[in-house]
Amino acid sequence: MKRLTLLAVIGLIFTMPVFLQAEANCDTVSLQAAIQTQLNEIEDDPIAVLNEIIHLALGGLFGCSDDRQVFSGQPGAQPVLGPLPLHEGFYIFRLNTDGSARVEATALEACGKDLSSTMFNISAGQAINGAENLVQAEAECTVYLEVSKISASWSLEMEKVR
Repeated sequence: MKRLTLLAVIGLIFTMPVFLQAEANCDTVSLQAAIQTQLNEIEDDPIAVLNEIIHLALGGLFGCSDDRQVFSGQPGAQPVLGPLPLHEGFYIFRLNTDGSARVEATALEACGKDLSSTMFNISAGQAINGAENLVQAEAECTVYLEVSKISASWSLEMEKVR
């Protein structure tokens, strides 16, 4: 059973760079090489090696984190999402909910006017099929999203388009 679990983890690690859709900000070749180096040492200390592989994989995900992220929740909670590192470019934010919701963006650095404002202020029924907002990050920055006034299950997707 341990070998099967180990093989599943290794398979996931090797397919991860394909899903990351490498950009200039994502160095999946180096990530894959570092993971392979760790795998070559797995017989020496399997636990330490798997721990290091997990750290490498999470670091790779963070390095590519602005390509696409999806968040979701239930009514009653009013989460603050972030920190979300953004690179210069355009992003589409999609909100899906049967109820009402408000999403406010707060940038820690100068991201531009699109990312320091109300992104969505949705009444019940307005986002059943989704509501979208195209925003521009004018520079590399970090953003927090405050989700409030939630009256139904919701999901919020952030995807870099260019």
